[in-house]
Amino acid sequence: MISKKNILKVLVLILLIFGAVFNSLEAQSFYSSRGIGLVRYFVSGRSAGMAGVGLALTDNLTVSFLNPASLSALSFTTISANFRHSSANLKSASQEASITDSNVSGVQFVIPLKQNRVALAIGLSPYSTVEVSFTSDEASTEEKPLLETVSYDGGVNTGFLSLSIKPFDRLYIGATTLFYFGLLKNIQRIDFASPDLRDTQIELSRSVTGVNLRFGVIFKILSNWNIAGVLTPRVTLNSDNTLNLNITEFSNISSTAIELPLAFGIGTSFAVGRKLSVGIDYYRQQWSEVGKDGFNHDSQRFALGLEFSGKGSFRDSYFSRMAVRAGIYYKNLGLEDPIGEKVSEIFGTFGLGVPIKWRAGRLDLALEAGRRGSSSKNPFRENVIRFTGSITIGERWFLRRR
Repeated sequence: MISKKNILKVLVLILLIFGAVFNSLEAQSFYSSRGIGLVRYFVSGRSAGMAGVGLALTDNLTVSFLNPASLSALSFTTISANFRHSSANLKSASQEASITDSNVSGVQFVIPLKQNRVALAIGLSPYSTVEVSFTSDEASTEEKPLLETVSYDGGVNTGFLSLSIKPFDRLYIGATTLFYFGLLKNIQRIDFASPDLRDTQIELSRSVTGVNLRFGVIFKILSNWNIAGVLTPRVTLNSDNTLNLNITEFSNISSTAIELPLAFGIGTSFAVGRKLSVGIDYYRQQWSEVGKDGFNHDSQRFALGLEFSGKGSFRDSYFSRMAVRAGIYYKNLGLEDPIGEKVSEIFGTFGLGVPIKWRAGRLDLALEAGRRGSSSKNPFRENVIRFTGSITIGERWFLRRR
């Protein structure tokens, strides 16, 4: 029987799910105005402190959002909820702005159908985010003063259903069905200072839907050395377009296709002694094959992460379960800036893993700091600080008593 406390946990999870669906995150960047916006990369709360390294990580409290193969390593029914706060300082040749954004960034619920052998998971996670606005009075004249605003808003989310199987002691395999959905808006508005002139607004909305698959594998070369890989095939999303003017709305004026490229990643993690873990990941999205909406080059991500901790088992003492993490990553976004240079970002990360008072539970905290568009010639440079908090709870729900 599920207790009242457990029912409360489920209700909290549902609230978090709604927060993930109806809100955006990691936005308010100049580069989010391109195509479907900034594509988010998130593996797990543990990985965030290790520069996102985590394709090959497995333990009782690591819930991966990117590699479904790892989920069968979870011994208990597990809930993972993630929160992110970001602060960015945007600079251009003539302007400077500081902005912040906070939101839920994904939830996942994992049920072991057969303990440490077969697991089923369901969840929600943002895929991309668009949120940026530009204001100009260049078209204004002395006779007709006006203010022109162009804004981009929305994003694409994924609902997903994952299955993970451990057919042999050293092998984990998994597959995820991805359900894409979202709304992308492009709004152009002109506000006139004169009451004799009517303000105008044009809003183009694109409702995005689609389905895809993701595959993952983890192989234990040794008891303390894993290698892993993930693959997401190229997919075409459907976009139903609606045009909204001041005086009327034109629904479903056209249907267009949005191409998402083939994406794949490889990674390894290994232990050095009893307390130090090292991970290296490489992830690539082949945007050059799509070549639309400003994505002209392949996106590539290189990451190195470290974790120093005790034994890590929920049966051990409190301090032996704490973990300290650090890492660095470099990413080519696949975009070009206004002067034709490739846009990249480089970040350093620091994180903590803190056990919480549950049968199996952990609070993962991570701080990331870096720069996007770091070229000295780049007219748009962004200094970004992100804080990620992740809570993971494991309980003996749905498990048969022996």
